[in-house]
Amino acid sequence: MPNTVVKPYLHVVAGVIRNPKNAQSIFITQRLKGTHLENLWEFPGGKVEKKESRFHALRRELYEEVGIVIKSALPIQTVFHQYKEKNIQLDVWEVLEYEGEPHGKEGQSAKWIKVDELAEHDFPEADQSVLKAITLPPELLITPDFPEHDLETNIQHFSRLMRKHPYKLVLFRGHHLTDDVYAALAVQLEIICKQHAAQLIITRPTLKSLQGELFSQFKRVHINSYILQSLSSNPFDESISLSASCHDDAELTMALRLKVEFSVLSTVRETLSHPGRQAKGWYRFRHIAEQAGLPVYALGGVVRKDYRLSRYQGAIGVAGISDFWTV
Repeated sequence: MPNTVVKPYLHVVAGVIRNPKNAQSIFITQRLKGTHLENLWEFPGGKVEKKESRFHALRRELYEEVGIVIKSALPIQTVFHQYKEKNIQLDVWEVLEYEGEPHGKEGQSAKWIKVDELAEHDFPEADQSVLKAITLPPELLITPDFPEHDLETNIQHFSRLMRKHPYKLVLFRGHHLTDDVYAALAVQLEIICKQHAAQLIITRPTLKSLQGELFSQFKRVHINSYILQSLSSNPFDESISLSASCHDDAELTMALRLKVEFSVLSTVRETLSHPGRQAKGWYRFRHIAEQAGLPVYALGGVVRKDYRLSRYQGAIGVAGISDFWTV
């Protein structure tokens, strides 16, 4: 009879250390020869000891491994991963403030690299979702539906909003608009986004529209849960960054299979826009998000000031319309 006993998960913490002088520079270390996953690059960290909190484990491990003293840190993502040799619960934090200069204190190779150079290094399988997460901004603006009789007013509002609060990622709604009108507006919004080093994500009600020639110039595409449920594989080529809307763990599993960059998970709190949709609350949200295996934005009744709270609940950040659209 085969052994069906699931191995316990070894709880480990890791820290994403950014250069105080350049946030796009991250410190990584290489696993020593003879250790599990030898020679692969990683974010430094180690095992959580019995009765030790996550933060104190991170603080201890980073001092022992790379010689820094953490002053403050914020969770990024928790990943549950099964290797052949062992199962791990990888608890990754972003180090916000620290003292000392990180170095390979235990004799391991270590270096600073740019975020866009991460793909050039071999990381463990468990880190793949984290590599996506650390490139994502803390806030995702979802635009309201633009009334067709007043499109110019909304474009002007968006321009003012981006000058005051330059979001780095913008999801353009507009399900009631025809493809022609939506595409023309998307071009205008993308021009404004580029002025603020932001990226525009397009979304349409059907996959046929998204794959049409009108939208071939856009490199970020978002699919709703209806499209998601109809797919068994990613219908776009590797040049497209795909994201998805999800409402439960089953849909997150589908999104993971499609290898999306991130998912938007709703609904955290009750909203006026979806009065019949049951709110999860943060407890249920965290349970689902931490098992997702991919970066997740919290959506539904959340506001920008919920960002730090969302990070402790398994989200990479917050997404929304009403509060986010306020200048």
